[in-house]
Amino acid sequence: MATPSAVIVTSPLMTGVVLVVFALAVREDLLKHRIPNSLNLAGLVLGVGLAFLLDGVGGALAATGGALVGAAALLPFYLLRGMGAGDVKLMAAAGAFLGPLHALLAAAMALMAGAVLAVFIIAWRLVEPRSPLHSSPSKLLRRGGPWRLCRPSARSASRMRWPLLAASSRCCGNEGQ
Repeated sequence: MATPSAVIVTSPLMTGVVLVVFALAVREDLLKHRIPNSLNLAGLVLGVGLAFLLDGVGGALAATGGALVGAAALLPFYLLRGMGAGDVKLMAAAGAFLGPLHALLAAAMALMAGAVLAVFIIAWRLVEPRSPLHSSPSKLLRRGGPWRLCRPSARSASRMRWPLLAASSRCCGNEGQ
């Protein structure tokens, strides 16, 4: 019997599949504020299936372990109502592609990215109370996309603290405005 490895053998096919699953999940989350169970299940099945095809039983066991670790890493945040169940299930699907060690790392990185994004949104709301960040992401996309957030109006720029304005203009190439 094959012993499970902690790392899954990856291939361009696996990378492509996981990127498509994530792109679809981001789209659905932004537009409908939910990640469909069918998408999460498809990602999980594809992750385990591809790992089995590439590395046999050991790959399938590592993929299953990665799914369990990914879900377990985010489950406390779901139970505390800090995130939705779709996020937990998506991390389980990601874990199926990554294996247990990398699933834990990916969950930690996702939590850090979420914390940074939350701080940015809170800071932006303090500076510009009627900003598009108060809208849902789907409304924001219909209004021209997230890049509009980096271009403050003349009225809001005059009230903005300098460091936030400088960071905003540098990240979006608005140095001369």
